[in-house]
Amino acid sequence: MVTGILAIAAAIGLVILLLDGLARSRRAGIRHHRWAGIRRWDLGLVMGLNALLALGLGLGQLPVSVAVLVGGLIGCGLVGLSGCGRAGQGLVVLLLSGATWQALEGGSFDLLLLLWGCGVGMGVVGIPLLWRMTTAEAVPLLLAMSQGWIGIAALTWGSRLMEMGSQQDWPGPLLLPVGLAALSLVAGTVPVLAAPDREQTPIQPGLLSALGHGVGWLVATTLALVLARNGLYQDLFLALLFGVGGLVSWGLSLLEGAQEMGAADSVEPTSEPEPRGLLLWRACLGLVMVGGGALLALRLGGSYGAALLGLGCLAFPSRWGAMAALFLAARPLLQNLLHQFNLQVAGIDLTQAYVSAALYLGIAAVLLAGLIGWLYGRDKPLTIGLGLTLASLALPLGVGYLIHAQPQAAFLLGALMTALVLAALEPVVSKQVGLLGAKGLCLTVIAMLTASLSRDWTVTGFYATRVERALVLGGIGGAGLLLLLLWQGWSVWQQLRLRQPG
Repeated sequence: MVTGILAIAAAIGLVILLLDGLARSRRAGIRHHRWAGIRRWDLGLVMGLNALLALGLGLGQLPVSVAVLVGGLIGCGLVGLSGCGRAGQGLVVLLLSGATWQALEGGSFDLLLLLWGCGVGMGVVGIPLLWRMTTAEAVPLLLAMSQGWIGIAALTWGSRLMEMGSQQDWPGPLLLPVGLAALSLVAGTVPVLAAPDREQTPIQPGLLSALGHGVGWLVATTLALVLARNGLYQDLFLALLFGVGGLVSWGLSLLEGAQEMGAADSVEPTSEPEPRGLLLWRACLGLVMVGGGALLALRLGGSYGAALLGLGCLAFPSRWGAMAALFLAARPLLQNLLHQFNLQVAGIDLTQAYVSAALYLGIAAVLLAGLIGWLYGRDKPLTIGLGLTLASLALPLGVGYLIHAQPQAAFLLGALMTALVLAALEPVVSKQVGLLGAKGLCLTVIAMLTASLSRDWTVTGFYATRVERALVLGGIGGAGLLLLLLWQGWSVWQQLRLRQPG
């Protein structure tokens, strides 16, 4: 049963990878834009950063160096498939199936450490390169990374449920997310299959699209109910939450006007900007749909249900669906962080002074990151992407070591909420659809994964003396100052070289 479910999920991921990857890569336009203008230097730079991060984690005695390197390679593959529709999501489902099978078959590695390390490595490579792409080019990559992170979040809390539950030998909580991730690909494929014949049918295109989406949702939800009840003996509410996520995904794609994103190679923005009132209405409605779905999932299925609903939000591709999945992925990751420090019952005391300060820091950090990206992102996209990615890795480590776990969780919570609101209101402020806020959500997710990986560092900081903390803080400040000086020297040298004649 276990092998069969994972084999079917892997087969679905492989079919989507082959259909969208190989078939679309034969088209001249996709072959030409497959790497979305990414230069070899850009790719080499982010891969080098990923290797340095893996080396640093190894020197810090965290056994995830190989996982971070693997995640970087996955991110590189997702960037290469960013011009091939949903091929990146298919690759992610295939890899999740393989990792889960290896863990359940008695693999020697820790599944959670592998997943967290791969998630961090994928973000370190993928997020900076998002800044080099246009919105149309970046949406498939954003969807693929969201698929990976929401799958990691679901498997993380599923593993915790197995530890806390009585049926520890039955891996249903691990198998269900992988199966539902594959079914989300099935739901999104049905409208694509219906699209080619629309010019040869008397049915109106809008009705044909609605029919394809409805059939896709019905098929995926029915299979999810069968899988949860008859295959894995799990609560039917979990499969129903996945179905609700599919409905939310459909609504969000309609809200964005992107019903055909799964069938099109790219989506070009409209030449004439829409009225701010309409954009504000869409932003508020999107926040209500995402927040209401999250509240429903948490009430009925807890953090695990929120992750499964997030898997459903990726059924029909859209920018809003990816943002909803990223937001929902953060909940089980944050809950897992609290679980590591036995804070899952008491939660976060926001009235505590350090916790309040960290919450403010998280809000300010995302707002500052958004401002930096808005001001300098177009002129220096890769530099801004690399800098913000490094900051998202360093800040949770610093808060965890210098203060403790509760402030660290509050910092991440403040960053998450602010990033979602920023992502929703971005079109209203700029009057054009962009991914600045979505990039903030990506940065928040890898910050949470980094916090989960650095539990030992947080515990070490809790027992560190004031002198030791001061030395660490001074070392961080000195390293930052040295990097700043090196960067300024590099900029001056570039300017002098450009001024030289000939």
